[in-house]
Amino acid sequence: MPKNYPSFIVDAFTKTSFGGNPAAVCLIPKALSDREYLKISSEFNLSETAFPIPIGASSDYKQCSQFSLRWFTPTNEVPLCGHATLATSHVLFNEIGNVNAEIKFETKSGTLTVRKDELGDVEMNFPEYELTSIKFKNIENSLHGVFSELEAPDFLQNVISCVVPIEINIESVVFAPKANVLNVVIDPKTTKFEFEAFKSNNSKMLELHDGSIVRGLVVSMSPSNPVAQGFIDSSGKPYDYACRYFAVWDGVNEDPATGSAQCSLGPFWSKILGKKDMYALQAFPTRGAQFRVRLQDGRVILNGSSVTVLRGEIIIH
Repeated sequence: MPKNYPSFIVDAFTKTSFGGNPAAVCLIPKALSDREYLKISSEFNLSETAFPIPIGASSDYKQCSQFSLRWFTPTNEVPLCGHATLATSHVLFNEIGNVNAEIKFETKSGTLTVRKDELGDVEMNFPEYELTSIKFKNIENSLHGVFSELEAPDFLQNVISCVVPIEINIESVVFAPKANVLNVVIDPKTTKFEFEAFKSNNSKMLELHDGSIVRGLVVSMSPSNPVAQGFIDSSGKPYDYACRYFAVWDGVNEDPATGSAQCSLGPFWSKILGKKDMYALQAFPTRGAQFRVRLQDGRVILNGSSVTVLRGEIIIH
């Protein structure tokens, strides 16, 4: 007999519908096979679908304070996803009415703790990734002495050129080995209009690299004059840094809001800017997402809002 399970689509890292990054959250209180999870994720066809399962004697999503949590793209499982964790937390706290002040998720990236803050937003405690700078042949590394160095693989410059236009100056390149995420730092004078106009050549990226080293490519910058360059929010507050995230090797051409990327971006910009608390923009064209990022005790604390855009049921036969 088919069974129906509550399912939601939530826009994460935004206060308005159809902003931030949509994630599906399926409340199926039993483990399915990876094949079934991938079928469901492919059906939703969003960058991530989250599957929390209560841990302990109770399978009650309202009472339980500890869950296992897995995230799937339409093509594969990922070890960490920020926006789908935020979306899951939003569903548990605000849709289901979970009674706990704090929830723990057991994941492939360890235990992730989330809680509601005084404004009703969700604060997530994530790992901080170690960073190494990339040294290209015959090019001076501007981060020499700041981070350790790694010689650039032969394909890397060509992959970067698939995203960053030739007329935009690249300041430095940093790699987070644990996450296989590359951070390409560009000219701080780049305007928001120029930044949002970047177009990635996804098929070429896949031709150049098989994803064995780099799984995600993030382009980031800290605007030298945020107001003049357009890097301010609707209230006029400037952003400390902005980013765009491309993950063609995980079946996601461009992600509208990537919480996991802040696990490497946060530590990097904290080091460069000398700040522990930062306000960041993910400049996905037409949507955009905001992050409040705090470095604390070797962890990255992410704070964000979410909006439910769809409530329904998934039918499992």
